[in-house]
Amino acid sequence: MEQLLALENEIKQLRKTLTEKEKEMEKLRKEIFINQTQISSGGQNNEIESMVKCGQLPKWAIERYSRQILLRDIGVAGQARICQARVLIVGAGGLGCPAAMYLAAAGVGEIGIIDYDVVELTNIHRQILHFEHDENTSKAESAAATLRSINSRIKVTPYNIQLDSKNALSIAANYDVILDCTDNVPTRYLLSDLSCLTKLPLISGSALKMEGQLTIYGYRSDTHAPQKGTTYRGPCYRCVFPSPPSPDAVGSCSTHGVAGPVPGVIGTLQAMEAIKCILDVPPRQLLVERMLIFDAEDMTARTVRLRKRNPMCAACSDTPTVTQLVDYEAYCMAPANDKKKQEIRLKTEQRKIEKEKRMTGQSYFGFRTQKDGDKNIWIQDVFKSERRLNPPCNSEFCAKSSTRYCKKLTTSERQKIFEDFWRLEWKEKKKYVRSLIDNVPVKRRRSSLKGITSRKGDSKMYHLIFNNDKVQDLELHILPESNRISAPEVSQLLKEKVVPYMVDVRADAEYQMCHIVGSNNWPIDRLSGENLDRLVRVVEDKDIVVFICRRGNDSQVVAKQVLDRLATSARHKVRDMVGGLHAWATHVDRAFPVY
Repeated sequence: MEQLLALENEIKQLRKTLTEKEKEMEKLRKEIFINQTQISSGGQNNEIESMVKCGQLPKWAIERYSRQILLRDIGVAGQARICQARVLIVGAGGLGCPAAMYLAAAGVGEIGIIDYDVVELTNIHRQILHFEHDENTSKAESAAATLRSINSRIKVTPYNIQLDSKNALSIAANYDVILDCTDNVPTRYLLSDLSCLTKLPLISGSALKMEGQLTIYGYRSDTHAPQKGTTYRGPCYRCVFPSPPSPDAVGSCSTHGVAGPVPGVIGTLQAMEAIKCILDVPPRQLLVERMLIFDAEDMTARTVRLRKRNPMCAACSDTPTVTQLVDYEAYCMAPANDKKKQEIRLKTEQRKIEKEKRMTGQSYFGFRTQKDGDKNIWIQDVFKSERRLNPPCNSEFCAKSSTRYCKKLTTSERQKIFEDFWRLEWKEKKKYVRSLIDNVPVKRRRSSLKGITSRKGDSKMYHLIFNNDKVQDLELHILPESNRISAPEVSQLLKEKVVPYMVDVRADAEYQMCHIVGSNNWPIDRLSGENLDRLVRVVEDKDIVVFICRRGNDSQVVAKQVLDRLATSARHKVRDMVGGLHAWATHVDRAFPVY
């Protein structure tokens, strides 16, 4: 293992050195190439130099790009335009890689490439600018390095960020053409609105499974207008798709797959359309108001007519309502990148798995809250142990009582009740539990005061099914033993230097009747939402917190809710007083009123 780690570190260091040497070589090459046309040693050489410049292009450009310069549609003037052009590629994936490769090889002067993601092995079958040794490195940086190795005379600017409403305008201002090589709807709307605001053509491609599509949005031209003094304008993405689709109706490569050559074909054609836009060919020769659909399954390609530009479009009309970039994730109700979507899907699946475990009594991970600015975020990392049969009740009060059956249940009978319960479906479990809890109404103070009840709220009577009869069992066992504490132990703690924080969860009226000195009233009927979160924060700040109620049941319920929201490191602070104030009156203070 040590040898393996040493080799990995050595390879990382070698790659770092290689990157530095490549940058040094690139800088040296540029200096040589810049000075190449200025070198002269006499009149004859000057004459030769002037001959090889061939108009706007130096000798090296003629030699390098000669095969496309020979084309009548490009020529020297066209190659000069290509060398001066600036293209922004959004996405260094299956579409962006072949598009960038051909644009770099064609000599586009500057290429900006945006991608927030890192290279994974699952990408390499279609994202041909990345290699195995690029795994876990930035896609933008990896693509830029490969493009520089293809053509060291062009400028390549990687943006290792996620394009959003805040940074899009400042980045796009440096370019002439935008290529949409993304795979999600929010970014498509973002790029379409960006194209309208910056008046740059947007060459949009997509590929999924065995099919690919390509078109141009936001195209405008003064030189090819139908009438002088007007501008030819093609539709934007909103003209064709006025409202975003349902997130469930949108597929992705990670979910549905894609054949590697399909994005290769579409990305290559995106590069071709970009070059034609740079050369300012007429719109009838571009995919404006048309969409190319390529089907690799039967190897057919066809073009379909798209809607014309909508004069009332919210983004590209003469009176647009979209005058700035907005939150497109909120607008489309979908994440702007596949990673987020995948994370959300995995979290949802994980929640379902953990919920199923919880409902069947297995160990699972529960939630806790954490402050993130002004809001609470839920984190599912609190380990909950599997449901186990707790030790039998050892209450002296139950042992003396003739109405309680705690001591009458044998171990095997208790085990059977436990196993039968966890075999039930979740809804049946809830029905079963509800059937075992009775509300005991409040008692009247005096018979003379009919209709006037005491301030005490309803009590709850807990039962079990024993020999097909519903029998009393007033003790709940929902907390681990490590979070329980006896009344005498609480009394001892109150005498020590570190005084515990006492949480009395009874109703306010009961608390006013009698309470342990120094305790704090947190009524259980008010402990939800912000109040419960506030109690959790109080618990986090204390060393020991003891929960108290009348009989030791409600306090367990509240303690359990608090435990579920606490980090594992803070769970030891919580204690529930076994038997509640009845136990306090029995074992600590016999003068304490029992009601």
